[in-house]
Amino acid sequence: MDHRFGAVPPWSIGVEEELFLVDAESSATAPVFSRVVPEAGDRIKPEVFECLAELATPVVPDAAAALVELRRLRLELARLAEPHGVRLHAAGAHALAHGEGQPIVPVARYRRMAAKLGPRLGSQLVCGLHVHVAMPDAGTCLTAFEAVVPWLPVLLALSANSPLADGERTGRRSERAERLLVMPTGGTPPVVETWDDWRAATRGDSMRRHWDAWPRPEHGTLEVRVMDMPTDVSRSAGFAAVVRALAMAGAESPAPAYDRRVYGRRRAAAAVEPPVRAEVAALAERIDGVLQGEDRVLAEAVLSGRPEAERQLAVAESDGIAAVPADVVARTLA
Repeated sequence: MDHRFGAVPPWSIGVEEELFLVDAESSATAPVFSRVVPEAGDRIKPEVFECLAELATPVVPDAAAALVELRRLRLELARLAEPHGVRLHAAGAHALAHGEGQPIVPVARYRRMAAKLGPRLGSQLVCGLHVHVAMPDAGTCLTAFEAVVPWLPVLLALSANSPLADGERTGRRSERAERLLVMPTGGTPPVVETWDDWRAATRGDSMRRHWDAWPRPEHGTLEVRVMDMPTDVSRSAGFAAVVRALAMAGAESPAPAYDRRVYGRRRAAAAVEPPVRAEVAALAERIDGVLQGEDRVLAEAVLSGRPEAERQLAVAESDGIAAVPADVVARTLA
């Protein structure tokens, strides 16, 4: 198997943020990526719809370094967007936007995706946070993957930031989590005990995987993508710190395959209910011996804080759903 395990220092990370581009006055989605970023590169990339953008850090040693890069990238994209009357909106979903009819970026793989999914593609107008953790070797990647799986619903509950979509309260704190189940490879990750299992699951295409976590040998990483997109950039770094620590702790303690039926039930509950404090406390204990320095501070802020979905719901209650996107925009670069 071709892979890049060991190509960069083990436990270094890369972080990807997906953001909405919105009109500066109305905060409505603005399908302008191809104009705002006419020459996409490794750090600012397209993401299916013209009203979305993806930011990707370089490989960095820890979450504290990722925070520096994420702040820089948000500011860089904001600078590119400003002449077009466009601002940034960081959240798991846009409270008012509809996916149906959204222009897609003219890239071949997105056209293929649109042809395959048809009307279902519109449901994927959602944004997530993805964290890649560099693995020292292929065996460690599989060990860390299975050890991380039981904690993914806790990360989802803590990161929930999409309680509103299509102009309505969805009844969930993470509407994004539900919509990812539409994808052929969305939601609960398969059991992968060997690389033959991985090959069977990917069917020769490792690029378009939407499971909540997945080994990525072409990058030499374990990718965790269960989290909703945070509005506060420091929370993105905080989740990166937690994911990195979980992978490090998991590599040292092999675990049997976690029951995927139990996982599915816990995932469904995490998309609706507030975080279970006992589970959060267990997560904190799990990674306590691994966290150091500023990464500890960033992780503890996430573990002790409230999901950002609560802020959206509070604004909708006090000022109406139409006020939510502007509030998210104001906090995206705060």
